[in-house]
Amino acid sequence: MYRQFTTTQIIAKEGWRNIAIVFAIFLLSCLIGFGSHIMLVILLIIIAIYRNPERIAADDDHLAILAPIDGKITAIESVEDYSSNGKSLYVKIRSLPFDVSIIRSPVSANLIDTKVIHGLSLLPDKKEAQKLNERLEMKYSYKDSSFIIRVIAGVLARKIHFAKSKGAIKAGERIAFITDGIVELFLPYDSRIKLSVGDYVKGGESIMGYFAYKD
Repeated sequence: MYRQFTTTQIIAKEGWRNIAIVFAIFLLSCLIGFGSHIMLVILLIIIAIYRNPERIAADDDHLAILAPIDGKITAIESVEDYSSNGKSLYVKIRSLPFDVSIIRSPVSANLIDTKVIHGLSLLPDKKEAQKLNERLEMKYSYKDSSFIIRVIAGVLARKIHFAKSKGAIKAGERIAFITDGIVELFLPYDSRIKLSVGDYVKGGESIMGYFAYKD
């Protein structure tokens, strides 16, 4: 099930229900005098997973490509004809549960299509996961070109939350939420990526590169 309420609170709204349940169990454990320390640790872990910090981009250049999520870059390569988008520059980011799970728009653009593909919960690093796991694909139009963001849910994610299916999106705006998975970008081929495989990025803050300047 996919829900649309990614918000700006310091704790992501997607985690309120889980936090409330664990907090209630923590209070009960305090009353009965058993397991309160364990439940407190669990509560703090869940709060950390659902943290929703404000981020300021490291560069306000309108051509800058912001990292969409916290995580490690695991691939940068060229790919052929993905979803009729022509030759693209492919960037893959692996996000783990203790990374900030908010997915943010890499640039101010127009979201023209959102597609949800239901599937399994395999390890997202497996090649089969790209075709079998739960996925969210968002296609953007940007100036005279387009690019695609694909989110692949991991074993712990279970569901992908997203904020809107169409419309204008600002750079750094919260667009989705996933606690474990992979975020892939299929950028225009003439984009310039200034980072390398193995670099760690922060969503909405780190600059991955720049779109090509076109007069």
